[in-house]
Amino acid sequence: MRQISTSVSEEILALLKNNPKIVITSHHNPDGDAIGSSLGLFHILKELGLNTSIVIPNEIPSFLNWMPGAKEITRFSKQKEAAQKIIGEANIIFALDFNGPGRLEGMKTDFINSKAIKILIDHHPQPEDIFQWQLSEVGASSTAELVYQFATILNAEDKVNLEAALSIFTGIMTDTGSFSYACSNPRTFEIVAKLISKGVKVEEVQQQVYNNFSEDRMRLVGHALATKMKVFPEYRSAFISLTRSELNQFKYKIGDTEGLVNYPLSIKNIVFSALLIENTDYVKVSLRSTGNFPANQICEKYFNGGGHINAAGGKSYATLSQTEDKFVEIIQKLQNELKNAR
Repeated sequence: MRQISTSVSEEILALLKNNPKIVITSHHNPDGDAIGSSLGLFHILKELGLNTSIVIPNEIPSFLNWMPGAKEITRFSKQKEAAQKIIGEANIIFALDFNGPGRLEGMKTDFINSKAIKILIDHHPQPEDIFQWQLSEVGASSTAELVYQFATILNAEDKVNLEAALSIFTGIMTDTGSFSYACSNPRTFEIVAKLISKGVKVEEVQQQVYNNFSEDRMRLVGHALATKMKVFPEYRSAFISLTRSELNQFKYKIGDTEGLVNYPLSIKNIVFSALLIENTDYVKVSLRSTGNFPANQICEKYFNGGGHINAAGGKSYATLSQTEDKFVEIIQKLQNELKNAR
């Protein structure tokens, strides 16, 4: 697996010649960075005159449907035959915002079996050795930031049109919690400034992303905080759990719980938070932390997952109640580490 840099830009450009069929994909249950980076790269490659498609495992959150090009995305969960045909005919697949095919869920086998050249653009640690090329940088704020970096490497910044700029900005904004974490590198704001210079209206994007939810979603958040949040001040931790019945009660749609795991971290002295969501066959586990407490290590050890030091995700194959008990056992076991976290 070779790292993409300016020194190999000509080799990457050579791959893009001869009108290859290019597919961009991202992880299951995509977030703002997954969709923002995918659409950003999509618009850049289109500006380069390249035959490009986006295929993702399932639906995108409703609050991202406004993004330019969103309607052109093929969803594997609803358009399986079309998605399989697109992947099967691909010469190049760009894998964005995930570090291994396991994050593709039902699309995993088609991705692995594809003979296409696989190029990774991602900021998660420990990428798997299935990609021929990678632009992998754990310190980046987001994959969207790396998409802009990729355009720079290809000397194609002029191909970042308004549609690409809006997409990349949305990815950066959402993956930094509206510039509240993971954004202390000056490069992040240098790129944001360039995106604004291309016509991005920050206030309008904020309105579309953060003030565009349904009434049901707002009531779900209220219910989660008022009745389902459990706080353990002695362990500087908290969790929110939601059953399938509760999701159905509030007419849950993909994206409705986006950001909910971060709410407990707003409580004074809380450094570790979990969101536990009951699915048919497993419990989805999202972990967030502040400072030096390693959410990713907890996810790797206990919840079949991983991620960044302060943001990680995984799965529990126990019941929701058992998963809640397991989380409490973990924070009790790690009480000294939590007490000393900074």
